Amino acid sequence: MSHTFPQAVLFDLDGTLLNTIPDIAGAVNRSLAGEGLPTWPVEAYRHFVGSGIRVAIRRAAPAGTDPAVLEAVHARYQADYPLHCTDQTACYDGIRSLLARLQQAGVPMAVITNKTETTSQKIIRHFFPETAFRFVWGSNGIRPLKPDAEAGRLACRALALPAQEIAFLGDSDVDVFFARNAGFVSLGAGWGFRGAEELRQAGADVVCQSPAEVQNWLDQAR
Repeated sequence: MSHTFPQAVLFDLDGTLLNTIPDIAGAVNRSLAGEGLPTWPVEAYRHFVGSGIRVAIRRAAPAGTDPAVLEAVHARYQADYPLHCTDQTACYDGIRSLLARLQQAGVPMAVITNKTETTSQKIIRHFFPETAFRFVWGSNGIRPLKPDAEAGRLACRALALPAQEIAFLGDSDVDVFFARNAGFVSLGAGWGFRGAEELRQAGADVVCQSPAEVQNWLDQAR
């Protein structure tokens, strides 16, 4: 890829690079059960995640659950998930090829997720040790979560690029709203947790059904 638009690609993690649902569901279910709350089938978590783990736990817990119980579930999750975050998680077909081609072309890449930052970095190191991401940012108690644009502004500064020359690839409406708020080109990962229709409804600039389609779009944008 020549040094033209887009000059960098940022990625969401869950539902974009990796199918993390089995490990998230297992950890949340164990944490709910530990507090005597009902659990959910794995597939239900496709609609719970995306806005940070506290929101996912609130969605999974019965309506009206005492906030103190929600905090206890969260504490259990934070102790459980980092130990099991790579057990059943899997890379989507075509992702490694996409990352390799971008890296070979010298395109800067990074990850911005609402997942806990230390856990996100552990997962990325495990699955993509060969990929030189510029940074992996997640929930660290300082930067606001997506769709707030603050992480986008900081990314522009870190990459020394204007927002309009950066593409952001994600699988949910939160990712689309984040990209639009930050001024990025919004690429929808239609293979992810939420599906292509949610991405189109949210206003994604481009919706791709596979990582290969993302590569084709990037090639055409040269």
